[in-house]
Amino acid sequence: MTAVTLPARAPRSGLLGRGFATLLVTEAKVWLRDSAVFWVAFPTLVLAATLLVSPEMREVVQGYGWESAQGHPVYGSAAVLMMLPGLITLCLGMTTLAILPATFAGFRESGVLKLFSASPMRPQALFAAHATINLVASLLGTVLMVAVTAAMAPIAMPRHLAVTLAGLLLGLVALLAVGSLVAAVVPRANVATIVGNTAFFGFMFASGIMTGGAAQSGGALFQVARATPMGAAAQIIQYGWIGGETFPWVQMLVLSAWAVVCAPLAVKLFRWR
Repeated sequence: MTAVTLPARAPRSGLLGRGFATLLVTEAKVWLRDSAVFWVAFPTLVLAATLLVSPEMREVVQGYGWESAQGHPVYGSAAVLMMLPGLITLCLGMTTLAILPATFAGFRESGVLKLFSASPMRPQALFAAHATINLVASLLGTVLMVAVTAAMAPIAMPRHLAVTLAGLLLGLVALLAVGSLVAAVVPRANVATIVGNTAFFGFMFASGIMTGGAAQSGGALFQVARATPMGAAAQIIQYGWIGGETFPWVQMLVLSAWAVVCAPLAVKLFRWR
């Protein structure tokens, strides 16, 4: 009797394995097909609608009635500039908290993760692909929001671009770590949607970004806001855009802590089934 030799599975090479570029392109197409792009643009649509129905948000902060604002960095810009940093963080939270967990829970529920774990591709490649997609989508959503705002109302550009970008990137990393932790353990897509949206709206309201509260120095709301990833990111972006009294070292440490705690937990608790 002749022994049958089974073909050996192709070895996994590199950190992410072979074919990562193909995987990234394929997952990006699926991501776009599932209309996730709408949710990336959703915060911008909300902002545009607000500017249309609330003309006072387009009012330039200068002249009669704004004497007390003279000397403030926002003087000469539309009033919406005070809310823009907080609204930018909605773009970050939308992809990392509302979309990423539901996507991975859907993979887990349908058995895609189980099959993928046995493939020649490195298991972490699927997460790396979706992390890349969500990072790019968040950045594009931010650029879209700033462009639409600038087209509808006069706004000043950031005074400290490096600090603004630091807040944006640190916020993305921290929120991606939180979203990854949810994605690592939630078994079904509907549960992931509930948990992810609860985290998203919880952070949003706690940070006070919809009322501009996250940008105001001092007070209980400010202290609560800077302990949340969305609030801390908004405060750093706000400082970089129009300045402030105190450099946001605390907020940067807060975002780093969220990332350092949640990312390893996501790796440790990740379940394929």
